[in-house]
Amino acid sequence: MGSDKASLILDGKMLIEIVVNNLKEGGFSQIVVSVRDFKQSEWIKNIFENNVETVIDSDDSKGIWDVLKFSLPSNEIVQIVSVDSPWFDGKSIRQLTSVLKRNSGKIGVVPWSKDGPEPLLMQVKSSNLLEIMSNSKPIQLRKFVNSKNFKELNWKELTNPNALKNLNYPHDLPN
Repeated sequence: MGSDKASLILDGKMLIEIVVNNLKEGGFSQIVVSVRDFKQSEWIKNIFENNVETVIDSDDSKGIWDVLKFSLPSNEIVQIVSVDSPWFDGKSIRQLTSVLKRNSGKIGVVPWSKDGPEPLLMQVKSSNLLEIMSNSKPIQLRKFVNSKNFKELNWKELTNPNALKNLNYPHDLPN
């Protein structure tokens, strides 16, 4: 999670509130937020009245690879969403769930933008992902998910045309 992005306001709500609501609308009842420290953990817990769990990133974490490897629960379907993507709504999440069910032999479903895979919006079977990660050297997630183990969902197939917009890209920001 970005340093202060979670508290940025969009349409009258903090980004973290939008993303958590999107996850709930997408059918996920257990929400876990990766945070950088205890202070941020307490802030998140207070916002959601302890209805959201937090995982504090390790000081020796080497990026998102380690965060996923050491914080994902096992035997779960997990939706990964960054606060940078508040437009990835419940409808988009349900679409990934549907695609994953139809592709049961895959580890997960990864939306693909015009620029390639968007692993920070993927939905995965956590045990399968963790097994492959534990047998692999850390590599860039975009390269890791660009394999036959993952179902590609082309951006043109997404029912929400704004789903892959990202706050880090100025051309994606609302006027």
